[in-house]
Amino acid sequence: MKNNTIINRTIACAAGLVLSAATTQAALYHVSIDTAALLLPPASSGAPFSLDFQFNDGGTLGNNTAVINNFNFGGGQATGTPVTFGGVTGDLSSSFTFDDSAFFSELYLTFTPGATLSFDVNISENSDGPTPDSFVVSILDDALINIPTSGLGNSLFQVGNDNPGVVTLGTGTGAYSGVVAVPEPSASLLGVFACGLGLLRRRRAA
Repeated sequence: MKNNTIINRTIACAAGLVLSAATTQAALYHVSIDTAALLLPPASSGAPFSLDFQFNDGGTLGNNTAVINNFNFGGGQATGTPVTFGGVTGDLSSSFTFDDSAFFSELYLTFTPGATLSFDVNISENSDGPTPDSFVVSILDDALINIPTSGLGNSLFQVGNDNPGVVTLGTGTGAYSGVVAVPEPSASLLGVFACGLGLLRRRRAA
């Protein structure tokens, strides 16, 4: 009887997660960037810095979105007015949405660094064929050039809509070696982990 209960709960847990994934069709990432190095020389000579987001279309326009919100500048602050290109709407106080209506969409925002900089990224997962859509995060210097990193195109964070959970990270190099981006588990992954822990406890009790 106990084994049947565990099996039923396993099915219910899995079904709930599948239903959640089917309903949202999106992957959520919480990204935190260590920006403390930008406060000190030699990196500080590159100020003012801008946080840069790009949503690059893989081939099918209008089938995916990327939403960024929950900004926290960790003691620093955003300055000036966001500059946008392509299909970008919204504002810093709520969220920015990239609607995939252009092959290239970009938003950059000048900021004064604090110890860390964090935000959430929610990207939909509709198939875009052999070349996926790509969401990219970088930091620009005072000349609006990406600070050098080990990432593709000097990026700090990159994720495609076709393979949720697979993130490409870059870390700062040279004068910017202290700049590091770290993604935290999404809500769906935490749900899987919680289900696993719950079932493990039940098995031990059984």
